[in-house]
Amino acid sequence: MAARNYAWETTETKPSDAATYERARRLANVALWTVDIQRRRLNSTEPEDKDFPLRPWSDFQFLIVALARLRRAAELAAKVPSIRSNMRAALRNFDAVLPHLKTMRDVAEHIDDYGVDAGKDKNISRKSLEVSSWDNRTWSWLGFETDIDEALSAGAQLFEALKDCQSALSPTHKQSSR
Repeated sequence: MAARNYAWETTETKPSDAATYERARRLANVALWTVDIQRRRLNSTEPEDKDFPLRPWSDFQFLIVALARLRRAAELAAKVPSIRSNMRAALRNFDAVLPHLKTMRDVAEHIDDYGVDAGKDKNISRKSLEVSSWDNRTWSWLGFETDIDEALSAGAQLFEALKDCQSALSPTHKQSSR
């Protein structure tokens, strides 16, 4: 049987800076839309609420994943040397608004470890995994508070910073905005 040459199996060793930027921008765009959707869902009544009263909890978990993905897309953009400094500054601003995002994401992703008190962060107890509160704006979980409006705003600012970096790549590099 002959070997297949898939598109991702090219001899190209490294994508161009422009390709990396474009990929980061596309990934960040989808993540920001997802953050916006999750924020909307947290502020709405959904058809499944009657049968699934923990639906807001699920939507908060998805919000955390989307915010983390947005941050990772911005980190990808920061790998481009010409925009690294600007993206790192934007990431610091984002992190200032959501300083516990990584911890929340890690706990949510590794419930198998945290559920038996074997997670990396020994300050997180298995007893706190399913304890949270929500006041229609701020979600409290693991001793951390997340204002969902501020989270969306921080995400939008991070994406704007990424878009603003476009001109640093090349004067002819054009991309449509969100």
